[in-house]
Amino acid sequence: MLWTLLAMHVVAVVAIAGSGRWLKIRVLLACAAVAPAATAIWASVQLLQGSGPTIAELTWVEGLDLGLRFSTDALALMMTLLVSGIGALVFVYATGYFSADAPSGARFSASLLGFSASMLGLVWADSVWTLFIFWELTSVTSFLLVGHKNTDEKVQQAARRALMITGAGGLVLLAGLLVLASEAGTTIITDIGQIGGSAGTVAALLVLVGAATKSAQVPFHVWLPGAMAAPTPVSAYLHSATMVKAGVLLLAVTGGAFVDVQAFQTVGMAFGVTSVLWGAIGALRHRDAKLILAWGTVSQLGLLVTLLSIGTGKAVFAAVSVLFAHALFKAALFLVVGEIDIRTGTRDIDELGGLARKMPIAFAVALAAGLSMAGAPPLLGFAAKEAAIEAVVKLSGFEMIAAGIGIIGGSVLTVAYTVRFLVTVFGPGPDTPVGPRRLAMTLPAVLLGAAGLVGFAALGVVNEIVLPAAVELNADAAKYSLLRWPGFTTAFGISAAVLIAGAALGGALSRHAAHAPEPLGADSADRLIDGTMSVARQVTARVQHGSLPVYVTVMASTASLAALPFFADLDTSHLVWADQPMQAVLAVAIVGSAIAGAFVGSRLGAALTLGAVGTGMSGLFILHGAPDLALTQLLVETIVVVGFVVGLGHLARQFPPVTGGWRTVRLTMSILGGVAVAGALAAASANPSGRTPVEQLATESVEEGGGNNIVNVILTDMRALDTLGEVVVLATVAVGILALANLRDPEASA
Repeated sequence: MLWTLLAMHVVAVVAIAGSGRWLKIRVLLACAAVAPAATAIWASVQLLQGSGPTIAELTWVEGLDLGLRFSTDALALMMTLLVSGIGALVFVYATGYFSADAPSGARFSASLLGFSASMLGLVWADSVWTLFIFWELTSVTSFLLVGHKNTDEKVQQAARRALMITGAGGLVLLAGLLVLASEAGTTIITDIGQIGGSAGTVAALLVLVGAATKSAQVPFHVWLPGAMAAPTPVSAYLHSATMVKAGVLLLAVTGGAFVDVQAFQTVGMAFGVTSVLWGAIGALRHRDAKLILAWGTVSQLGLLVTLLSIGTGKAVFAAVSVLFAHALFKAALFLVVGEIDIRTGTRDIDELGGLARKMPIAFAVALAAGLSMAGAPPLLGFAAKEAAIEAVVKLSGFEMIAAGIGIIGGSVLTVAYTVRFLVTVFGPGPDTPVGPRRLAMTLPAVLLGAAGLVGFAALGVVNEIVLPAAVELNADAAKYSLLRWPGFTTAFGISAAVLIAGAALGGALSRHAAHAPEPLGADSADRLIDGTMSVARQVTARVQHGSLPVYVTVMASTASLAALPFFADLDTSHLVWADQPMQAVLAVAIVGSAIAGAFVGSRLGAALTLGAVGTGMSGLFILHGAPDLALTQLLVETIVVVGFVVGLGHLARQFPPVTGGWRTVRLTMSILGGVAVAGALAAASANPSGRTPVEQLATESVEEGGGNNIVNVILTDMRALDTLGEVVVLATVAVGILALANLRDPEASA
């Protein structure tokens, strides 16, 4: 079924991309919603039935464990429901967001659906290779979506910034996954056990950095506010409910391997606590309603990272619960802001006023979603926030202090920017003119806004979704559940104090007008990227300046240095000068021809000496009993020499003068290259591993290859792709020779 669902997305992407000339964007978006809707329905059925994991696997290289592997456990099903369910609603919302004649409809629809498919692959991934592939696909597709308005210079910068930061984080993640897989002895994520030691620390730090870049943790958060340049459907889908959760999901599925790694908890909490506080402060400073929500997302992602870094059963359960609730209320708030932008023409809170009366449905949705974000009852966010505060209360020592500052302090600021958002956007203010309501925009926002209230009323159903997912991450989470009424506990008292203090702070700040802060972090990131590109251009201009001899010298030097480790195991006791006298004669002839080629002054003489070297190698192949290789070598040498002779006829007979210094460099590189290859071969042959494959080759060439000639079977069967490449090279050379042969001197033709 997993392959079918992915295939539905891929086929739809291709069909939408190909039909963009004939269909309007609203039709394309409606068609694109079908695959996510079907996937969400399937995930809902699987969750209600409590079905076991569904595994789908496609092996590419069996011996290397290379392939795609998917598994839908409880956590993956919960994420599938969020990704596809919210995705289907966002597609419907986008049909109202865009005008009927909006340009680039096929590109946007196909990119958004491609992102949806990439996120599905990411949440289903059960191997490090699958995880990395779809991790990078989400970065690429999000780049296309953020840069949808590609003629705007600011949009271009925002898209580039997002791609560079998340792309660099992906490379760091790849290194971490390789270390993790090597240390664990498996590439299957669900089979990875606990690791420790220095390798575990390195893997944990690399994975944390990769997760921090994707989930916009300080200091890698600067790409997320800039990504608000994307259309609001993109912001609601990618930057609140799905893509930014990828880093959180990564920490969730790999956290069990780093239980014994102290650096994972320490650095993870540093990322999380810093992001909780700084993100909330950013939300309190900005005047753009969309940026307020974006900075709030940075803060709440920090909350999730903090809880997962704590790693206790209660903290993990709280993290999964907050993740579920956050996707619902934050997507609803973004959709409301998008509707406000379309109907009023602005998102600046200083220009908005009276919208509670003029847009009552949007106000009701924003109020329900905002109160859920603030953790007020009777909404799902309240139950999830209570679980998070209880997780802090159960800690002790410095861990409790650090987590308390982040989670409780961040919760106060969350209430504050929520109150400020609701008051400044919907409260008294300028008489903002409002356009007509669009049903396609209103309905998805209403459903997501109501989900917080319905989820609180049906808390048992929510527990059946989040609890199995949390238990998969930490078995101790089995003893916890979300509660409508926790009683007069310490956590409840703290939660009440948070609401009171946050509401007072938010009310005070809503009456305080200030200028929006400058994007110093984003500007610094852009300058760093520009500087890197400038240095890259300078280095490229110096290194790749068009000199073929320099290129050859660099490659020969690199190859020689790469062979140095072999000389540590060099043993010449097994070497002999020659098995028969003729081998020595041919070897001397080959060396003599090569030396002559280095000193000969004519182009034709150089071609002949090169042919002599190849012909001598053919003789060695014959002496070793490989006539097929000898014939191939002779054919190649004949073509090369003839080609040189034909082509060189249009050039001067003599090479340009060469200084003694440059000739010395060429000879030195040639000698070093020869010594490196000879030394590597001698060292490798002195330390054979396993039995020789001659018997296996002889058997399989008959039974599987269907031939009695081992060399032929190797060339046409075992290494068929390599042989095909060689044939292509020869064909390309032949075309080049014909082109040279057909050249005519324009003056002579005249």
